[in-house]
Order: sequence, then C-alpha cells, then structure tokens
Amino acid sequence: MNWKKFGATIGGMWLTYLVYKVITLAILYTFDGLQSKPYYEFIYFIIVVAITLVIFNWTKRFFKREIIFSPNVFALKKQWSILIVPLFLYGIDTFALLPNLTEHSFYIVMVSIASALGAAIFEEVRDRGFGGIGLALSIENSQWKPIFVAVVTSCSFAMTHYFNLLLPNAPTLVATNQQVVFTFFLGMTSIVLYMRTGSIFYSILIHFLNNFSFWTPTSDLSQEDGWTSMLIFYALIPGLYSLWCLRPKKSEVNLKYLPDKQSD
Repeated sequence: MNWKKFGATIGGMWLTYLVYKVITLAILYTFDGLQSKPYYEFIYFIIVVAITLVIFNWTKRFFKREIIFSPNVFALKKQWSILIVPLFLYGIDTFALLPNLTEHSFYIVMVSIASALGAAIFEEVRDRGFGGIGLALSIENSQWKPIFVAVVTSCSFAMTHYFNLLLPNAPTLVATNQQVVFTFFLGMTSIVLYMRTGSIFYSILIHFLNNFSFWTPTSDLSQEDGWTSMLIFYALIPGLYSLWCLRPKKSEVNLKYLPDKQSD
C-alpha cells in the first residue's frame, strides 16, 4: 500500500467536498430562502463545475493521469449488458417524466437539468475519477483491487450525504440514512461502469438520470420512503449487480482501465 497516495486521495476527495459544502452553506444561510428559489440551481451549477475543474487538474498534477470524459463506445459494445441494470434502476423514473416535459416552462426544465447535471459531474469526477485513479495507484494489482476501490470510494461518496442535515431546509435523519444507503450502492454501480469502460461518461449519465426531476421548492429534499422497497430495489439489486461484475474471476477486465501502481 502506498499510504501517501492513499491519504492524498481520501484527503483530496473530502477537501473538495468540504470546500463545496462550506461555500454553499455560507450562501444559503446568508440569503434567507435561497434554497427554495430556482435560480439557486444555476449558482450551484457554477460552484460545482468550478470545483470539478480543480479536481480534474489535481488528477493530472498529483497522479499524472487524466479523467476521461469521452464515451468508450468500443469497450461498451463488447459488454453492453452492463448498462441494463443501471438504466433500469436509475433511469426508469426519468424516462417516465419525459412525456410531461411540455407541461413545464423552459426555465424550469433548464433549472432541473442544471441541478441534476451539476451534482452528477462533480460527484462522479471527485469519487469515481479522482478517487478511483488515486486508490488504484495506491495498491498493487490483485483480484481484490477492484472491490477495494469500489467499496472505499462508495463509502466516502455515501457518507458525504450526512452533511445535508446542515442545510437550512434539511431532510429528516431517517430520510438521510436512506439516502446514504442508496448512494453507497449507486456509487458501487457507477464505479463498475467506470472500471469497465475507462470513461466517466457512463457513470455521469446514470447519475444524471437518477438525479433528474422537474424542480419544485422542495425537490432537493430527501423524501422518506419504506425501507423494504428501498433496500430491495436500491440496495439488494445494485449490490448483487456490483458484486457480480467485480467478482475476482473478472479481475482482468475490471483492472484493464485502472492505473497500475507498478507502472506508476
């Protein structure tokens, strides 16, 4: 284990998240009621894109690697089935919303896209891109390396959602706990797509589809749902999918696009 790279990776992931959170919380508490204003989503989008550019440059500077955004069609063509489960789990609600597109103003549609896309780009670049590359460079290649990278990045990604309890219009603790479980398995699914293609494009797409909903004054708050259905559809199914894709027998294909510590 290269503890220096490991520490730099975890530290970088959390530092960039905390910078984002401090900035957004300062703005929300300075301007009362801003969280329920649609134009805040554009402010949010600008903030997360700016931090994302910093993360992108850090990856090149610290790890001598680039986060690939262009879709790797060739890799996906050979294993197209890996998209079926993520699209079903995280895209079906968005596809169901599309017929209602004309019922909303162009402004609300753009606000909704900015909110969903901003989070998807920022979190995938931070956790799957920077995190995935940094952790991959921290340890030698082995059949367990993909699972290690997946679990650590997904845990970090999920735990950041507890900071939502600090928002002016914060979700309940129960809703937040559900969101943490949900995002852990979303992270596991996303890292599979990243490992199998070497591109962040597909995980951003799935994350965007999951986040997208037409903006309302309370659309950014986590809603409590029954634990049973949530655990079956958004924990058990993506969990089995991720473990199947990341199983040791598939280590060669999962390691193909991850950087190797030995070659660093």
